[in-house]
Amino acid sequence: MALFIYDISFYLVMALEQESKFILNLELGESYIYGTAFTYDNSYAINIQQASNNIIVLPSNFTNMEESQEALVYFRLSADSDKNKIFVRSELKIGRGDLIEVYLSQDDVLLNLSSHLPVEMTLHTAQFTLT
Repeated sequence: MALFIYDISFYLVMALEQESKFILNLELGESYIYGTAFTYDNSYAINIQQASNNIIVLPSNFTNMEESQEALVYFRLSADSDKNKIFVRSELKIGRGDLIEVYLSQDDVLLNLSSHLPVEMTLHTAQFTLT
């Protein structure tokens, strides 16, 4: 039996995943969706509308999230069907107020959300560091 020792330089990549879940109580406006988003300890006004880019702006007290991170946004719809989940990749920003703003660039996603108002929204983010 032989023992081999190799000098290997490597980097360890660490990922810190974060998840924020919101229970939604939404209504349909003229060209947008609005209502209230509830977490386990707070509630926020929320506005979902069409835009040129996918962007989520969170209230200023979300200090655990980093701006400009990409987030995977998961909407669970009120419809009881096989297609009651919608996933969207979005840029993440931290705003100055206490409003959650959701800007979506895909017409079909916004149409689906307005046809079957979502009852839940979950944000998944991951932060990677090299060590």
